[in-house]
Amino acid sequence: MSERGASRRQSLALDGEWTLRGWRQNDWELALTPERAKVQNPDVGPVPATVPGSVRGALVAAGIAEDPARGEQSRVSEWIENRHWSFSRPLPREAAAWLEAHPEDRIVLRGPGLDYAGTVLVDETVVGEFAGSFTPHEFDLTDAVRAGGQALTVMFTTVPDGLGQNGWTSRIRDWKPRFYYGWDWTPRIVQTAITEAPVLEFGPAGASLEGLVVRSSYDAATRRGLVTVDVSGCRLDAPEARDASLEVEVAGIRGSIRIGEMDAGAAGADAAGAGAAGTVTLAVDDPALWHVRPRGEQPLYPVTVTLRTSEGAELDRAERRLGFRELRWTPTEGAPEGADAWRCVVNGAEVFLAGVNWVPIRPDYADLADEEYRTRLTSYRDLGFTLVRVWGGAAAERPVFYDLCDELGLLVWQELPLSSSGLDNEPPADDAYAAELAGIARSYALRLGHHPSLVLWGGGNELTRVPAPAVPGPPLSLAHPALAAAGRALAATDPGRRYVATSPTGPRFEADAREYGLGLHHDVHGPWEFTGTDAEWQAYWDGDDSVMRSEVGVAGASPLDLLAHFGLLDAPDRAALRQRWTHSSGWWLTRFDAADAAQPIEQWVAESADRQADLLARAARATLARFPRCAGFVVWLGHDSFPCAVSLALLDWWGRPKPAALALGAVFAEHPACTSDRGSLPSRG
Repeated sequence: MSERGASRRQSLALDGEWTLRGWRQNDWELALTPERAKVQNPDVGPVPATVPGSVRGALVAAGIAEDPARGEQSRVSEWIENRHWSFSRPLPREAAAWLEAHPEDRIVLRGPGLDYAGTVLVDETVVGEFAGSFTPHEFDLTDAVRAGGQALTVMFTTVPDGLGQNGWTSRIRDWKPRFYYGWDWTPRIVQTAITEAPVLEFGPAGASLEGLVVRSSYDAATRRGLVTVDVSGCRLDAPEARDASLEVEVAGIRGSIRIGEMDAGAAGADAAGAGAAGTVTLAVDDPALWHVRPRGEQPLYPVTVTLRTSEGAELDRAERRLGFRELRWTPTEGAPEGADAWRCVVNGAEVFLAGVNWVPIRPDYADLADEEYRTRLTSYRDLGFTLVRVWGGAAAERPVFYDLCDELGLLVWQELPLSSSGLDNEPPADDAYAAELAGIARSYALRLGHHPSLVLWGGGNELTRVPAPAVPGPPLSLAHPALAAAGRALAATDPGRRYVATSPTGPRFEADAREYGLGLHHDVHGPWEFTGTDAEWQAYWDGDDSVMRSEVGVAGASPLDLLAHFGLLDAPDRAALRQRWTHSSGWWLTRFDAADAAQPIEQWVAESADRQADLLARAARATLARFPRCAGFVVWLGHDSFPCAVSLALLDWWGRPKPAALALGAVFAEHPACTSDRGSLPSRG
């Protein structure tokens, strides 16, 4: 029960145990016809499955599939892509009971994380189809429940192909994470999964806060924070919502305004007031400020938004958690004409963007415990990093990621799910594709825009024009139709948040020492490996004129105990060992190939790790010395998603810091520009 009346909307998370079955392609559909006797039994299972969870995770637990992390066993599980997979469970009894008590209401299944495409059934009745890993899906189960349906099934069918690292971005139109299909830091391990628990929602057909936008802002001059609640995108067409009120509560301050008064600009009760059409604001005087890597407590404010009938019944309720901060982007000192503003100022303090590029912790990330996120993000915070760039070859992360970044004071640069492909790097530009990308951008903004850690949107990773035969070519701009459409969607849904077309930006993709001093290096990527002398490496960084370094990497071996644990030292000779390492690390074995064949492998591993630490520390130190002429240094990459023999990661597959992480920590951790918690603005708390 709510404080002032019975709730007219309730929800039930369908997590926990489901049942998994694997079908030869389309057999399950034949099983819905009079020919069902031919395909009555699945090809695999049934086996228990945990939701959230992946198909592979359930099969490994049942002893049906091999652990893909050991040796070359990931190849053995590629057959999983060639089956259709059903997750099934009984429908909760509460669904039928609710309709019996409220026959005019709806039963809706919300799927916030379905990876990738398929069909939803109640018993043998198809209630909807879905496609796309990057946006939530919704299915109306009302009629099926009313007809006596007992079992819910989520059937995963199509798995697209050709999304790997080397291909043509211009030909890719499937909205599924691309890194699954193999990158230079992971072999092919394609997830099929329910990545977030589906939610069964009971309530009125037209009264919902779905589409709610809640944002915070802070004015340093008045020391006042504002919470803005926008219901213009919500479903408020039910009869009982016509005279409803919107109640907002934050920091012990409550406000209420009638829905009909919001567009008229009338003041509401208590502390709430009407703003633009469909919005209401609540003022918080002298709030404690959210900080980057705070030295003390991080102030975060729960916000509750309630939609209530004139009789006091609760129609819907939504909760968010906000932080108040002032953030500005200003030009770096001496920036060339036309360069984006990359100097980040939080609460009046300049923050050096000491960052890591974030990729999913595992290919089957649906199986991860929240603690895996906390371990890695806390390590980055403690090492002195201030920024996490969520790379565009994957997806928006799970909610726990953004919650933890809020708590830890890590800035988030979130890219949309686009990436380069080697053979060409420019996404399609037709109207249909642009509309699809804009829809994903809007969905990202609706789900993530309230987080104080989120400071920057990106259109995608390394999107470039390719005037043959030059590869990669110059970075794309917002003149590209799809990137422009995404920008308009973000501006409408998350106004005020910065958006860049891609990374890198500016005239050049990489920085060339022969062009230093010409103003051509804005936000650049690379280098990722270096074959010259230490003196040449130092000279390259001492002469650097880049405004921003958003990808820098050096390869280094994983620790010996990890190599031994995953069978990466099990080989009769060096040639066989090299072949085994190619499975995970084929791009990064140049120095291994050039090493003395008589050198003990233990010695080579130690020297490789030490070299990675030394070269990255030199580069970071030289870049930080140029601050605020250069705004940041973002390492590719933060952590290993696969137990690679050699990689560019700072944390190994278990999440432990490699020597390179510790070396960078020594450069960043205590530098004053790596925290905004320096009292530049007066704050309470």
